[in-house]
Amino acid sequence: MASTRCVRVGWISLVVCMLAGCASEDDRPPTFTYVYTTILQPSCATIGCHNRYAQTYGFRFDTLHGTYAYLTGVVCGDGRDGGEPDPPGEPAGNFVRPGDPERSKLMHLLRAEDVPRRMPPDRALPDVDIDLIERWILEGARCD
Repeated sequence: MASTRCVRVGWISLVVCMLAGCASEDDRPPTFTYVYTTILQPSCATIGCHNRYAQTYGFRFDTLHGTYAYLTGVVCGDGRDGGEPDPPGEPAGNFVRPGDPERSKLMHLLRAEDVPRRMPPDRALPDVDIDLIERWILEGARCD
């Protein structure tokens, strides 16, 4: 019970700090694991989008290593997440160009003004999340 109260106090403090403007710089780590678990997985591997049941455009983002392979064309680690099978077929690999967000299709999809082309289509990601993904790409889009 005490840990739940601590979590609530932490969240309230974070919101108050954000509203007051005390967080001027995004200090979240631009690592793939962080980007995947906090942005891509909850926003993209959803019902009707890119999960094991709905592989829109053939992409499945419900596993860390599978998502990395689809985005970069490179297998990260052993390519498996907790016994999950490897993604079907060859990874696309043309969505992220390490070090070059301008040539990365993922960035164009995230920042698209045209709603049908923008990903995710139902609700645009916050700019701070898109900026974090861009920082990850700028720093080489490494698998961590």
